[in-house]
Amino acid sequence: MAKAITANLAVTTADAQLFADDAVDETVSQFVSGTVTVGANDLTPENQALVLGQTIGADGILYAGSEDSPPYGAIGFRAKKPSGQFLYVWLLKARFKVPSESYETKGSAINFHTPSLEADFITRKLDNNWRAQYVGDESDVKAAQWFNAVPVPTEV
Repeated sequence: MAKAITANLAVTTADAQLFADDAVDETVSQFVSGTVTVGANDLTPENQALVLGQTIGADGILYAGSEDSPPYGAIGFRAKKPSGQFLYVWLLKARFKVPSESYETKGSAINFHTPSLEADFITRKLDNNWRAQYVGDESDVKAAQWFNAVPVPTEV
């Protein structure tokens, strides 16, 4: 879709403690939802229409309306690890939000303004997973195929 610059994940959990004999006996922490903010080098009108549910008219103009409904989709990216390997990630069910934008006039210095999109991600009903990840070298078969399809667990 675009060249990634950043990906920042924030996860919300439901947490509980069970007390017995005046002390914590059990703790539970369960994934509820999350938010990812993705910084990209550019967002074409075609990609913006795709991820935000907007439309491009016959006149070639991108239209954003009050009844746009961004679709659910998966978000995949990778990040280089200090070891030289990569962490490959899929957030399995996400929906982007309309981004805020800022602009400025040309000044005496060069300032890049790149788009930043935020999406909420939740558990995928198919298998109750919200993320898939893999650590490996670029030459690994799994890494080479990572962005070809969103992973689904296989039986061991």
